[in-house]
Amino acid sequence: MKIRLSRLCRLCAPYWGGWFGRFAMPLALALAVLTVRTGAQAGERPNIVLMLADDLGYGDVGFMGATKIRTPNIDRLAAEGLCFTDAHSPSAVCQPTRYAVLTGRNYWRATRTGNGFYFQGDEILMPEVLREQGYATAIFGKWHLGWGLDRQWPEGMWDAPISHGPNQAGFDYSFAQASGHEWPPFVFVENDRVYRGDPADPLIITRKNPDYWPYAGGQGSSHGAAAAHAAYDVTRLDLEIARRASDWIREQESPFFLYLPFFAPHVPLMPSEEFKGTSEAGLLGDFIQQLDYAVGIVLAGLDELGLTENTLVVFTSDNGGCYIQSAMDAGHHSMGPILGLKGDAWEGGHRVPFIARWPDRIPAGSRSDHLLSLTDLLPTFAAASGVTLPRHAAPDGLNQWPLWEQPGLPVSIRNEMIYDGRGKALRHGDWVYLPFQGPGGLFGTFYMEQMGYENSDFDGKTLRPDAPPGQLYNIRENLAQTTNLYHQYPEIVAFLDARLREILRQNQSK
Repeated sequence: MKIRLSRLCRLCAPYWGGWFGRFAMPLALALAVLTVRTGAQAGERPNIVLMLADDLGYGDVGFMGATKIRTPNIDRLAAEGLCFTDAHSPSAVCQPTRYAVLTGRNYWRATRTGNGFYFQGDEILMPEVLREQGYATAIFGKWHLGWGLDRQWPEGMWDAPISHGPNQAGFDYSFAQASGHEWPPFVFVENDRVYRGDPADPLIITRKNPDYWPYAGGQGSSHGAAAAHAAYDVTRLDLEIARRASDWIREQESPFFLYLPFFAPHVPLMPSEEFKGTSEAGLLGDFIQQLDYAVGIVLAGLDELGLTENTLVVFTSDNGGCYIQSAMDAGHHSMGPILGLKGDAWEGGHRVPFIARWPDRIPAGSRSDHLLSLTDLLPTFAAASGVTLPRHAAPDGLNQWPLWEQPGLPVSIRNEMIYDGRGKALRHGDWVYLPFQGPGGLFGTFYMEQMGYENSDFDGKTLRPDAPPGQLYNIRENLAQTTNLYHQYPEIVAFLDARLREILRQNQSK
């Protein structure tokens, strides 16, 4: 498939204005002469496995430099595939990212109804697209995109068939939890029924202080349903879904799409007994090592069935890592040298580990420093599998397949994206612009001194009185965002401020 010049011109059009314009046309022409193939043109369609960790930081895995935590299975993926060092979640918190991953749409486009289900009729969803092309589709793990019930957590509501969940979003089979392991109901749901539910022992959910949930400070309580609760061991969730996913793969004869949104290492940190104390980074490290073992279960299943060579596996995280004091005390930094944490518009809120492995097509042991957003997954999967996307699909996604197949290409497919914490920032080329002071996140700057972070706007964790009203960083030259260049480049600030407003206006009007 030759890349069409007209398509590239549309991709590069946002960059034609302002100081960046002189680079846009050479970029378009350089890409236009490249010849790439879809995965399907090179052979049969690949199986696709998408693994999404929860709050796994840029520095939480071995292949990105972790020394206190061992992740041999994730590192194996990295050694056998392609690592993107400049990959980003479209949001610095989990639920909006999950929406964006499955739709290729920034979450502020979503229009939810009162039933809580995130998806409406105008979204084109990843599992729907692949299922229409003959893929078997399944999800095992953390759903967190609304199960469309009439009211929020009323008692006894989970006795009846549960509508508007993963099965209505394109998944043939679902074995999932409604949200995270800190939220009720603390049971699995298989398709539209509580797994091991019993009408004689109904599941009751409340927002009162937990009486079933062993984690103090949880988000509510579920009780009753003894058999369903017994089948939900909160310390072994990732191990359980990995085992079930591997069993599901064995049953498939057609190409399959498997979505594995894991629970770890989101708090509460609750590894099983056999993993406690196995890392050098406290419970966080133990939980991540258990996650790595779960990844290994799925990889071993692919190996055993002879499916590894023609399976595209992507492993990433829904946002950046969290501040965990015990891990810090042990000398482990979840985000490595990067400023910010989960929830922040600073780099650490959304820069995530990212691996793509397909031995038939992606060069092993390769790395790319090109910009990638998780909104790009839907168009990239479509290109890799030879699927034509419907019109209007993935409006915020770009097809990164040429760079996955040829990581050494000198040009980027993506050159800008919105960084979304509690405030929205713009990445444009090598520049990052934040139209506000501080991290633009959920947790403020309390962690800056504890983690040894430095930023020119702050004296420790206190904002300097002469700090600029916004922030500008050259992220290639200053990944740690130590030096705010806002006052040094006023013309770039003005251009990026206008561009950010334009993008947000365009997004909200579609």
